[in-house]
Order: sequence, then structure tokens, then C-alpha cells
Amino acid sequence: MSPSIEVISSDAYATSVAVRIAEGLPASGSVVITGGTTAAKIYEHLDPARWNGLDVFFSDERCVPPTDDASNFNMATELFLGLSSANVHRMEGELDPVDAARRYHDALQPFVADGIELMLLGMGADCHIGALYPGSDALEAADYCAAVHRPDGLGGLTLTPQAMLAAKSVKVLVTGSAKSEAVLRALQGDEDITKCPARLLAQHPNVTFYLDEAAATLL
Repeated sequence: MSPSIEVISSDAYATSVAVRIAEGLPASGSVVITGGTTAAKIYEHLDPARWNGLDVFFSDERCVPPTDDASNFNMATELFLGLSSANVHRMEGELDPVDAARRYHDALQPFVADGIELMLLGMGADCHIGALYPGSDALEAADYCAAVHRPDGLGGLTLTPQAMLAAKSVKVLVTGSAKSEAVLRALQGDEDITKCPARLLAQHPNVTFYLDEAAATLL
């Protein structure tokens, strides 16, 4: 099944996608959120009260303390999660990465078994999702979370394909002309996931790409 595509006006993108995310939130259960500049712009428009009672996980994290400006947990907490009563499960970036990945796998395991209700992902110009970069060993990991080396030189943690494909619904948030080629590759290409990790979402039956007009220019 091919992913669904919604192209949204760049001027209204953040507010429109925030509405769509809110409409797709379950009344209970687990949700995975992502980091990145596109997500941050959307998170500013989310109502924290809609997240009350949910279990919130992260698609990826840098190996930094939770108060670091580079932390996805820190960003999401400041923008909306800190005002909710959601049960937030952060990736412990300050720990040894292998230990942190193992701990996150254990925390996520019962939720994967029940089915993650919603997963939000971004996508990079190199077609990475989460912190699954081209050529990453994590693309073949058996556990639900893996330690990775990021192109920016930082260590990282990421959910693996095993976890991402366990979500009942996946929403991919992509903006900007710099990612238009990646969008084309992810949606219409036939590359192996080792070269285009976003292609693994072609295996999922319920994926929607939310694109702004710039990201959709090559479609």
C-alpha cells in the first residue's frame, strides 16, 4: 500500500498539521513523537491538555543530558509536554548509549506488544527517519532501540524498524525545498532501505506524509 500524501500551504503548515495531529490522538495508549525544526514549529501549536493520560515516547535522541539545548526531550517539554500530564518516557541520553538503548527497549516492549497508536516522524534530506541514517547498522537491529553514530558527531539513540513498523498509524512531517528530492526518493523510488531508510515505511499500511508546498515540488 502506498503512503498517503497531503500537501499543505507553507504559510499554514504548522497550525494545520497541529490540528491534524490533535485529531489523530488516541484517548489513551502510546504515542511516539519526533524532534527537528519542523516538529518544533508544529509543537508550538499543540494543546498540552490533549496529551493528558497518554504514554509518550521519542523516535530518537542525541546523547546529551535532558536539559541540553540539543535534546529532543528538552524541546518537546518546553513547547508542550511540560504542561500536560502525559507519562513521558525519555531516552536517557546521558547514560552509556548501549545501556540507554537497552533500557528504552525494555520500556517500550509492552507498548509495542499492545500496538503504538500513533508515531510522528521527520525525514532528513538524506532520507533518514528517527536517527536511522543511510548505512546504519540499526536498520537491521533486533531490539526496539539502538545506539547510533550521528553525522553531526554526537552519539545518538533511535527506534529501529521493528518499533516503527509496530505503530498503527505513522505521520511523517517534512518541509522545505532541500528535502524535495528525498521526498521523491521515499515516495516513488525503489532503493533499498540501507540507502533510503524512509523507504521502510512503504511496508506500513497506514502512513501519511504531510508536506509543505516546497517539499512537494518534485512530485
